[in-house]
Amino acid sequence: MRQSLVGRRARSERVSLVAALVAAVLSLPSLASPALAQDLAAAVDAFWAAGSPDEIDRAVQTILALDPDVEPLWTNLRAGATYSDDVPRGRQVLTRANADGVEHRYVLYVPEDYDPARRYPVRVYLHGGVARPRRADSDWWRNHERFARSDSLVVFPESWVDSVWWESSQVENLTGVLNDIKRRYNVNENAVYLLGVSDGATGVFYHAFKAPTPWAAFLSFNGHPVVLANASTFADGQMYVTNLRNKPIFAINGGQDRLYPIDSVVPFLQLFVNAGVSIDFHPRPEAGHNMQWWGEESPNIDQFIVGQARRPLPDRLVWETESAERFNRAHWLVITGLGSVEGEASFDDFNEITPPAPSIPIGFNMLGELDSRDGIQLIDIVQGSMADAAGVRAGDILVEMNGIRVATIDDLRTAVQASPDGPGLPIRLRVERGGVPMTFTLSPPDNLQAPPPRQAFPHPEPSGRVQLVRGNNDIVVVTRGVRRYTLLLSPEQFDFTQPFRVTTNEVRSFEGMVEPSPETLLHWAARDRDRTMLFGAELEIEVGAR
Repeated sequence: MRQSLVGRRARSERVSLVAALVAAVLSLPSLASPALAQDLAAAVDAFWAAGSPDEIDRAVQTILALDPDVEPLWTNLRAGATYSDDVPRGRQVLTRANADGVEHRYVLYVPEDYDPARRYPVRVYLHGGVARPRRADSDWWRNHERFARSDSLVVFPESWVDSVWWESSQVENLTGVLNDIKRRYNVNENAVYLLGVSDGATGVFYHAFKAPTPWAAFLSFNGHPVVLANASTFADGQMYVTNLRNKPIFAINGGQDRLYPIDSVVPFLQLFVNAGVSIDFHPRPEAGHNMQWWGEESPNIDQFIVGQARRPLPDRLVWETESAERFNRAHWLVITGLGSVEGEASFDDFNEITPPAPSIPIGFNMLGELDSRDGIQLIDIVQGSMADAAGVRAGDILVEMNGIRVATIDDLRTAVQASPDGPGLPIRLRVERGGVPMTFTLSPPDNLQAPPPRQAFPHPEPSGRVQLVRGNNDIVVVTRGVRRYTLLLSPEQFDFTQPFRVTTNEVRSFEGMVEPSPETLLHWAARDRDRTMLFGAELEIEVGAR
């Protein structure tokens, strides 16, 4: 913080206002007085402890009633809450509700020697098998106690067929879970990591695409971003590869994984690298669709996580969205209006891949467990896959694979690795179609040829992208398909005693002083619940023609 948070006007303006300012200051009690300073500290403490939206709103109004200056308010907010030592430790099964009233459970592990004076990293694990109905118990991630740690808070949230990881309901849920934990425990906001396996890994990619702001890094185990490209999975929103530039990604895939083998994942990861995304890829050629490699890879995972602290106020940002109302923010950039303008920038979309010939998938893209446990419903069959070529149809009930009875997703994982001819193909299936038993043999065509390049992710709706670079108080922006955007300005990133300059598509969009306000500071603190990412002012920019 330099000199003061409050931007100063030109000298002539200051001179003309001296008498009025002195009179105003002398007529009001100073917030520097011990009593008012103590009231402000207590009000900010109550603000951080508030849970429901109503409680937060009341806490905000209490602070504003004190009429605080921006600087002491920022100082108190930046200091954070006073955390109690009298909090539950160990394993807890907790519940929170989204705004629509739907409850989501999560398991939280707190170190037994939890110290409220220490800021703890957080690891959030997303489980697989989300196409099934909601479980009655809390065992949505099996043996999760093995992932508990003495140096971190560890979270296992819940997903099921009515609230899968790649929906806005889970963006709201995961944000709410983190905020609930922050309210009770001292969290290191810049060391919060999202990890997932199988469907959970798909969820990891989804949140990297659509809602990366709270996370320091993303870790995908046995996942495949192609799931988000399939219309049958109903992923909420469109995926833009360049959005992944904002955070690093760690990925592990197995060569013997019949669902998402290395060969089918690599073209997507290569596309990401070509787009400037940071990828730490650990292929396991001998591994299947399981985590048997955990003991060997765990040190690499820890090393990656330790090396990835979030930058809450990055100097470079890129963000693309199809909506100006949701999924429209990355850190201190908010896209508020879409539409083309004359002379706007041209970008490479980085949205084309060429899958190699050996990447022909089995083709079971979406699965559903039956309450009767008489098989697994094949909800979607990938066009051009081995299952599609053999004649398997969406809606068929898979009851046996490679001689192994299939009643659950876990059964399928076992069976898919158990070809009677040893590792590899063919795969023999028994299904029921309308109650009639049928058998199929899955094998790739004799002459595999690399398919032509294709779009990685569908973009049927128009979108807008903003790329920006900050240098001191100068912000250089290029846009495409964007008419308006808002910059959230933090006193930790900018000098409010100096003018700001914003250049958009080589046209000066703004030049002048910006005044921070307590209302703006509290508005964004209430939304983010993050003492390391506080914004004192909003700067709304209209993108003009070039």
